[in-house]
Amino acid sequence: METPKITPFLRWAGGKSKLISQIEQFVPDDIQKRKYLEPFLGAGSLFFRTQPTYGIISDLNSQLINCYSKIKERPDAVYDSLQKLTKNNGEDFYYLTREKFNRSNNTYIQAARFIYLNKTCYNGLYRVNLKGNFNVPFGKINTPSILNYDSLKSISHLLKDIEIVSCSYQSVLNNSKKGNFIYLDPPYPPLNKTAFFNSYTKDLFGINEQIELANYANQMSKRGCLILISNADTQEVRKLYKGWKIEKLNITRWISCKTDRKKVDELIIRNF
Repeated sequence: METPKITPFLRWAGGKSKLISQIEQFVPDDIQKRKYLEPFLGAGSLFFRTQPTYGIISDLNSQLINCYSKIKERPDAVYDSLQKLTKNNGEDFYYLTREKFNRSNNTYIQAARFIYLNKTCYNGLYRVNLKGNFNVPFGKINTPSILNYDSLKSISHLLKDIEIVSCSYQSVLNNSKKGNFIYLDPPYPPLNKTAFFNSYTKDLFGINEQIELANYANQMSKRGCLILISNADTQEVRKLYKGWKIEKLNITRWISCKTDRKKVDELIIRNF
């Protein structure tokens, strides 16, 4: 029986939807037999494309993880709440919903608010201020593209045997064992000392964090895990993964940097 196609349901800065056909070429053929670990989940492009049988998906963004968890538990409740939100869509309603979102946590309607705000905010960004409050303005989208009930049910079924947690990547990787498949898609390293494109949580992910992640990846490699990494093509990243197999992908992103926009090439890095 053919596996039903499931695509990411969120817009996400740095998401891999446009790259997924290239990235999946590097996934091991027997991935369904391996435990799948992805600690920088975001929109989950590779997760939805490969549809692993079991594993752990995680992200430090607790609101994102609540959304996945509630879809897993009660897709009907999320859908009903989402329908009510989209029915009232408009600029004033968006800001009212954003205010409620920043005062709430861990409910089905909060998961629906997360999806609604993602679909109607400016450019699909998820950005928070230093207090951890979502602060992206209204995107002037009058008719948002919202999930139908069958799609939510399919996602819920896929998540049935997947552990969903909001924690550090270290916590996820510490549970890895020989033969596990690990996909790492961290926020980009900054292109200069003042540029950060990673405000998905109030904690920034800079070059020191990239160094620490590379050290962890090398430890997991020695443990016998199969590791696939997406990252920006910078000299620093290439140095961090010297000795690994590195491929440049056929796409270039434009990244805002203060008042400028810069081109950043994409890399796939692997140990197998």
